Amino acid sequence: MLLVEQDLSGYELRECTFKDCSFEECNFAGAQLSETTFQSCNLSKCEFKHCDADEMKFVSCNLSLTSWHGSSLGDTVFDGCKLLGAQFNEIRSMHISFPRCILANSFLRNFSFRKALLEEIDFSGADLAGCDFRDAVFERCKLRDAHIVNAKFAGADLRMCDLGDLKLSNAGNFKGAIISKDQASELLRGVGLRVF
Repeated sequence: MLLVEQDLSGYELRECTFKDCSFEECNFAGAQLSETTFQSCNLSKCEFKHCDADEMKFVSCNLSLTSWHGSSLGDTVFDGCKLLGAQFNEIRSMHISFPRCILANSFLRNFSFRKALLEEIDFSGADLAGCDFRDAVFERCKLRDAHIVNAKFAGADLRMCDLGDLKLSNAGNFKGAIISKDQASELLRGVGLRVF
């Protein structure tokens, strides 16, 4: 199925399954999408504003430059998806997950990932200001150049996370987090100290 720049706003699409479809630049604003599955679909530049998207599942989809303003995303799963530059503004979510996703340069301000297992997520350059990562476990994730002002990392396990170029000036952002000896050494090298 190939649909480009189509207006699907307000459509009733609950419990549907779409596989190997292209919906590039389509407008799903206000659509009913709960329990719908998209697999290996191109949904880049789509509008998902104010959607009912609870319990949706996206598997191996391209969702780059999508907008989710005001949508409900309870128990929604993005698995192995590309979400470059995706905008998650003022969404309502609980238990949303992003295993094996690329979220580089996305907007995720004030998200709660508390106590979450974060697997192979690329947050490089993402806006994570105010996010709650307390007690989360990062497995093979990237936080390189992410904007983490006021983000909370107390109790977070960052030992398997690429933190980029650690500098003492931004170490305070990770207050209370668990880091590896190698990460600690890198931090000290950044201020000119030699570690043996």
